[in-house]
Amino acid sequence: MRKLLLSITIFFSFFVAGAASSHFEGSHHPYTVPQAITEHPDSLQPFYISHIGRHGSRYPSSASTAKYIKFYLDFADTTGTITQTGRQLLGIIDKTIEMCDGKWGDLDSLGMEEQRGIAERLYAKFPELLENGQIEAISTRSPRAVMSMYAFTHRLTQLSSEVEISTAEGERYTPLLRPYDVNEKYISFCDSPEWKNIFDSYCKSTCPLAVARRLVGNDFEATDDALRELSISVYSFISGMSAMGIDFDYTTYLSDEEYEQLWSIDNMEHYLLYSGTTVSSAPAELAIPLVEEIVEAADRVVEGRRPVAANLRFAHAETLMPLLSLLQINGGHYLTHYFDQVKDNWKDYAIVPMAANLQFIFFKTEKGNIYVRTDLNEQPIPLIPGNPAIYLPWNEVRDYLLNFILVI
Repeated sequence: MRKLLLSITIFFSFFVAGAASSHFEGSHHPYTVPQAITEHPDSLQPFYISHIGRHGSRYPSSASTAKYIKFYLDFADTTGTITQTGRQLLGIIDKTIEMCDGKWGDLDSLGMEEQRGIAERLYAKFPELLENGQIEAISTRSPRAVMSMYAFTHRLTQLSSEVEISTAEGERYTPLLRPYDVNEKYISFCDSPEWKNIFDSYCKSTCPLAVARRLVGNDFEATDDALRELSISVYSFISGMSAMGIDFDYTTYLSDEEYEQLWSIDNMEHYLLYSGTTVSSAPAELAIPLVEEIVEAADRVVEGRRPVAANLRFAHAETLMPLLSLLQINGGHYLTHYFDQVKDNWKDYAIVPMAANLQFIFFKTEKGNIYVRTDLNEQPIPLIPGNPAIYLPWNEVRDYLLNFILVI
């Protein structure tokens, strides 16, 4: 027992309890709880919610990054070039690998709490709708998405004993919620030099090699490409700490400027691969089946063919980024030929943090008119560019959504 307690003490001594989470964690950034619940006008009666959400905070998706860094640090240790900073990070990595054994990619307690919190606030906003309504929830085959669905729906059942919820997950939802795995046009795009050349050029001009040198030492023999890859891997490892619920003092390993530079590289990769750009529309087009399903599900409810209070979908950042881009959601859609400006105009942490979500909330007036409010991460946003209205007639929203399918 003493050895176990000592091991835990040594592990957490590397972390600073007061260290703040940074938005430069990018898509690893934990979900930010809204400061207030948005009220809707009394003249509008909610009757349907369409929710598309990302899984909550998780353990690192795999051991590959940690083991990659460990390989280099172990090698630097054997050659005698490793720095004290490198040796300290090696100890943290060893403990992280041990801690995450059997948990890689799993939803963690923070992720569960994020999903429960979103469910609680949704219920608080629309108790009359969710109190005894029927809810349909689906998820990708990914365990962290499945567990996000269960954490969310379980919280709803705790809040209402009358609610009826059906859940389903698996491969059948891959074309809808993980289209990047099966869409041939997109897979072909990923293998092309169209985006890779832009990304590689940006990496070479932006990546701070000093991050790697700070660990392996100035005498360690390595190419710039190898040092670049090591620096990016260190960023990936460190930026994922908060998603595990760990406050980590990154300043020993990265300056604020270096953290921002490395985030911008990760952000650029997300932008090029999962958003419509001047390079290709293929990433945005991934969301077409999902938009069709959103409209079809809403039509069934609006027309009275299916009495569902909510459709809940649990997926990934790579599901939401194409959707936000296709629909030209502010912050999620940006076209440019000047890629050095991407970091100032398209920011993954602002649109797809852990547990990110997009909701279409349907309301009726006494006269039977139907309006829709769009919420991104629980904050109302204007849906149609150039139109500041938060509440829009369903027929306008429907036409807007279908327009992208018909045009493309």
